[in-house]
Amino acid sequence: MKKIGCFLLMLLSAIAYAQLPERKAVMGMRGKDTADGILVDTVFANGTLATVGIQKGDLIVSLNNQSVTTMLEFNAIASNIRAGESVSVMFSRGRKRNAATTTAVARALEQSDIAEVKYDWVKFRNGYLRAITRIPKGKTIVPAILLIPGYGCGSIENYASSYNGKLMDEWLKNGYAVVTIEKSGVGDSYGCVPCAEVDLVTDIESFDAGYRYMEQLPFVDKTQLFIWGHSMGGTIAPEIAKRHQPKGVMVFGCVFRPWSEFLLEMHRVQKPLLDGLNYQQTETFVRTIQKVYYEFFVLKKSPAELYQNPEYKAVVASELGYKENRNNNMWGRHWRFWQQLDSLNLAQSWQKVNCPVLVIHGGADYEQCSLVEPYMIQQAVNEAHPNYATWVTIPDLDHFMMKSKDWPEAVKNFREQQYLKGNFHPQIADETIKWLKKYLQ
Repeated sequence: MKKIGCFLLMLLSAIAYAQLPERKAVMGMRGKDTADGILVDTVFANGTLATVGIQKGDLIVSLNNQSVTTMLEFNAIASNIRAGESVSVMFSRGRKRNAATTTAVARALEQSDIAEVKYDWVKFRNGYLRAITRIPKGKTIVPAILLIPGYGCGSIENYASSYNGKLMDEWLKNGYAVVTIEKSGVGDSYGCVPCAEVDLVTDIESFDAGYRYMEQLPFVDKTQLFIWGHSMGGTIAPEIAKRHQPKGVMVFGCVFRPWSEFLLEMHRVQKPLLDGLNYQQTETFVRTIQKVYYEFFVLKKSPAELYQNPEYKAVVASELGYKENRNNNMWGRHWRFWQQLDSLNLAQSWQKVNCPVLVIHGGADYEQCSLVEPYMIQQAVNEAHPNYATWVTIPDLDHFMMKSKDWPEAVKNFREQQYLKGNFHPQIADETIKWLKKYLQ
């Protein structure tokens, strides 16, 4: 009977996997929002839209019979299209309106000269998340790193061409497998709520599922499991680590203080840098937004409620991105995501992490722009577990792992996407590898 039960369980599992859908399609387009549609900026040859002859300068007005004026709307539709499905697109070229239908093209599988790339599924709530693990070629039992990225809803399938890919390559060359997992509803994942509509609790649960998946991989050394958290990922990292107690945790460019407190400091740095405000104008802005933040983060009011206050209306629209009767989107995520982030007691979380911790700070990081954050993480960890936390500052490192001499140059490098042109800062990889080898016993 026991053997029959095991067989049935295996059979049901095989049937479930057999029913998994096709890979997501790739539209292969970058565009800019306009009032009349999406102005096409770039079309990629291996994408779905290239098959109907979409060109740079075209104006896409609908996708699958749904009107689009923003990339957010376009991506929300495109993210549900899978390979082999029918795709209809309406676009304007000059004064001519065109309609076309094509078959969706599957996204190509990643290839690597230095790694075996393993695609898999991780069960999550009522659906599945796509996991991609990169394993050093020719290796068998290896240490592994779970990579937790920033707050955005970008796919792990874009990592190869980003700073994440450059960092992962260095880890792979030094013998570490790297496990990545999609956020809810991103990439091939299916049966899950879209990333932009879920909260921070969901993100934490998805990366917890990713860690549990890493633990059961047959080719990893289960005594040598690490977590890497970048930006918001560095806030999620201790939430995962305190549940599992890995061999070590590495974080970069993350916060420690309540989000509402940190934001005020970030605005004081970024408003002059990004928006050209003088310091008097910046201070006026900060004192205005501080009241909005208090009601949003502390009193837990929604953006819709705040928008009804005439004093706040303009700033809620401009700074929180609120639009009447549209959606719950705020800074690319559901507004509850940010309230939950502010409620995290990170001192408590870090003190429950009972393993070595590496905290990296970039001197040119205008996103995480304060020495308070790495200092407090280090102090909180070491107070509970003496000498467990190490803090390293790389003076010319910016938030996107580029070499930048200061904040203004970091802004310029980000706008020009310099990390795509080889401006990745190798010291961040060197520091992590040096630290990893110290604990790889």
